[in-house]
Amino acid sequence: MISALRLQHVMRQNTTSSIDTLVSTSTRIHKRCFQSRADYEQWTHRMKTSRMITSSPRLTQVNAKTAAPFLYSVSPISDRLLLYSYAAHEEEDKNDENDSTSTTISGKSPFSSMLECIYPLSESRYSNHHGYSSSETIMDKKTDASDLDILRASVSDPTLSSFRLAKFYSDVDALTADVAYRHTAASSNSDSTTSNIAFVTAGHYHSRKIHQTDITNDLILRCYPTHTGTASMEIRTDALQRDANGNEILVNVCFTSMVAVDKDTLRPVKGTIPKLIFRNHEKNANNDDAAHGSDSNSDGKYTSSGQEESRQQIRTEMAQQHGQIRKERFATSMQLRHGPSSSPPTQQEMTDIHALHQQVIMNQYHTATSSSSTSTNALPHVHEHTYRSSVVIYPEKRNVHGKLFGGFVMEQGHILAQYAADFYLDHSLHHADSDSDIDSESDNHSSSKTNSNEKQQADRAIPLGLDEAIFLQPISIGDHVTFTARVVHSTPRACRIVVIVEVRDPANRNSAPLRSNRLSFLFGGSGFPNHGIVPDGYDEILMHVDAKRRMGVEGPLDEEVERILLDEEVERILSEV
Repeated sequence: MISALRLQHVMRQNTTSSIDTLVSTSTRIHKRCFQSRADYEQWTHRMKTSRMITSSPRLTQVNAKTAAPFLYSVSPISDRLLLYSYAAHEEEDKNDENDSTSTTISGKSPFSSMLECIYPLSESRYSNHHGYSSSETIMDKKTDASDLDILRASVSDPTLSSFRLAKFYSDVDALTADVAYRHTAASSNSDSTTSNIAFVTAGHYHSRKIHQTDITNDLILRCYPTHTGTASMEIRTDALQRDANGNEILVNVCFTSMVAVDKDTLRPVKGTIPKLIFRNHEKNANNDDAAHGSDSNSDGKYTSSGQEESRQQIRTEMAQQHGQIRKERFATSMQLRHGPSSSPPTQQEMTDIHALHQQVIMNQYHTATSSSSTSTNALPHVHEHTYRSSVVIYPEKRNVHGKLFGGFVMEQGHILAQYAADFYLDHSLHHADSDSDIDSESDNHSSSKTNSNEKQQADRAIPLGLDEAIFLQPISIGDHVTFTARVVHSTPRACRIVVIVEVRDPANRNSAPLRSNRLSFLFGGSGFPNHGIVPDGYDEILMHVDAKRRMGVEGPLDEEVERILLDEEVERILSEV
């Protein structure tokens, strides 16, 4: 009954907010940054409607140790996960390579390179997986309730009753590496030159929470390439859950840029990544899926058959757009660095900063002349909501290349950002309490427990996604790593937090710390400070202006945050029933 109520709630949302057409948008490539909210909404539409639809009967269960060595080596629950790939992809690749129409550069299908990882969180996790086949049984019986509780606890947020976003980003970092190596393996280019090739993560981008996850329902991570260049490739990861009718619902997405480099010099190596092609048997497979009712779009609506090729075309166009966005953002960046690519804020943006500081002075004057001894209108400052944590990297955190696992940076960065967002929300609630009128003593006494419970629920900020996570250099075993999280911009419904990761080499203790990563996370809540946050130093001003620019174009809108908050409230109520 509880599960049915939860799924009915999700389906009602899909009915009111779904996009009815799959590929009705123009095929024109927008080779520029998002210039307006309309641009970003069109991108969102294309993102939702272009995701890969897999053919369930053709998926075969594989062993994580051999098929996904990165995920297997870094995830403590890898033996509990279910991993699938398309069957006999190597033979299909050989057949296509021997075809007379093949080119000098080998091609591989995104289906032959994809991996699908299932977190079996439902009670019937092994007995029914909606038609998945299995050539080898890794776990062929239902695990007892205590084991299932352990699995759910390892991936869930203890207070938000949903899949932990920090865990999602950690596993995405590992799974995308596995897909990148999988795509370059078993191709005609696989000769002695590729044995010295390694893939490094350049960054994760454009990740957004679309729906709240149900921790009692299986979660699917579908990871597949969307575009390949001469030395780099984009990999997309979709997080999905199924409703009562078996329709897939897209709950999160993340785009990852991977670069092929020489293992010794760490310089990009061109010509080692097979291009993406689309095979006839995959068109037929998707036709079969549609006939069986499994070809559905991201909002659970069925689409006509034979549209996967059009979806792949849109994914390619989006990947090219993403590359152009990164180039343009670099060219117009406000970050302080050498070279002509660093630019200052505009005059209007500096005027807005001036107005914020002027408001601070006015509040101080009001407090000094007021009879009250407390400042009820004080604006928060960035330095007041800056938090740090440090860690020494030990061997158990290394990946298969002997460097720090990038997912560790993603997870620890998000955990610190969540901490900062929670305390920032608490700052808002504290000042809201001080601003409120005092009711009668009897009213306060009768509602004290209710208010306390409501405040306890409101104290957590809701993670909404990731703007970007940039990887600048690898981190070695033994390095001292410091994470610094700052709340740099906010609206009453959302805040952005930038996490800077710096590294010190213990062998050179007099050297300055080197920046290794820059992460930008997004959080939502029911009441952040109304007038935003005040940056003081020039570096804080640059972060504030950049986040404000993103907010004006990429949002989130208040209604988007409220929908996620409603999801969370429904999950909380259902968990208490």
